[in-house]
Amino acid sequence: MKPIIFDRDAWTEVYAAIRKNKMRTMLTLTGVGWGMFLFVALLGASKGVQNGFDKLFANAATNSLFVWLEETSIPFEGYQRGRTLELKVDDIDALRNEFPEIKMIAPRSQEGSVTIQYNGKHDNFSVTGDYPSQNDMFKKPIIEGRFIDEDDIRYGKKVCVIGKDIVDEMFPTDEKPVGKMIRIGASMYTVVGVYKQGAMSFGRNNEIHIPFTTFQRVYNRQGVVNYVIINATDATDIVAFEGRVKEFLKERKRVDPADTKAIGGFNLGENLGKMFSFMNGLQLLAIVVGALTLFSGVIAIASILLITVSERTKEFGIRRALGAVPNQIRSQILLESIVLTLIAGLSGIVGATFVLYLINAFVVSGNENEFPFINASVDVTTLGFALLIMVIMAMVAGMIPAQRAISIKPIDALRDE
Repeated sequence: MKPIIFDRDAWTEVYAAIRKNKMRTMLTLTGVGWGMFLFVALLGASKGVQNGFDKLFANAATNSLFVWLEETSIPFEGYQRGRTLELKVDDIDALRNEFPEIKMIAPRSQEGSVTIQYNGKHDNFSVTGDYPSQNDMFKKPIIEGRFIDEDDIRYGKKVCVIGKDIVDEMFPTDEKPVGKMIRIGASMYTVVGVYKQGAMSFGRNNEIHIPFTTFQRVYNRQGVVNYVIINATDATDIVAFEGRVKEFLKERKRVDPADTKAIGGFNLGENLGKMFSFMNGLQLLAIVVGALTLFSGVIAIASILLITVSERTKEFGIRRALGAVPNQIRSQILLESIVLTLIAGLSGIVGATFVLYLINAFVVSGNENEFPFINASVDVTTLGFALLIMVIMAMVAGMIPAQRAISIKPIDALRDE
């Protein structure tokens, strides 16, 4: 006897059973298809967010922390509470020498509001003194010219890198700013670069960057630094490293070890670690929710088949009386279960794929930097595995009505009204 899958009569019966109860079949297919749709859509969306953040932090020094000094809150060694602490260039050098796990370190100085003038126009913008390593850690996309380099630092050049917003406000539309001279405060600077705000760029799009050494001299900072960015090696436990850095600075600045307010900090590595853990949890949640929805859909198929078996009791009795073996009836019920599952599952996959395609097209047409969402998709292997699991669950669920169908004695089935 040939397998039921190649039996034309079996397929005719499947079609007839589906066609006989169109509304019930449609509702069942909708439930199962919706389960597969949710599974693929949620998994694809979580993958898109993960891809977006992977790209966002691809060139960023994520294992980093920001450190600054504030006021003491506890008296110590004759010093009163409320003493204002200053972070200086010497402290940066001491940190570099004390901690070999430091990959890059970048002190920053800032002036909140400085008058900028060019060609009769003037406005106030923030000015920062930076090292090239600051842009190595957190890239600002340079759209014209370059960023500050080592020669600018070494010779204290009066050059600057300005944001695209400043260019739009201060320069005529058809004028290239690179190479032009602008007045920053009381001094003239040559524009060497223009940047736009990157996805992982700290600060605003209307800051002006000048060499750190130039900033120190022009604004007479006497080695005082606003804050320092420290990037540690990837193998470094950034949380423990932050504690050691603060302990070192407390000892160096003669601060009570119990003073938690004297040294401020923002641990980028720790916070990103929490975010990545959240992303992994989100993906797991998508899998769990999708799987449970799929399971509920399979239960719906089992329920509809139980009803179908009840309605076809007399038919199965006649077939048994004519010599049909239990395996034939069981196979017929399982074939119906598999067909319904495949139709619903494939419909859900196609629908979810289309929705993810529309989302990807919408994001690409916008700005990926504003919302990190890239290539929301589910690989074919995962789709195939999910569909296979769904079919297996449907077969298992179909065994219940199948066993019920073959357990009915022919004589009892023929008496059924």
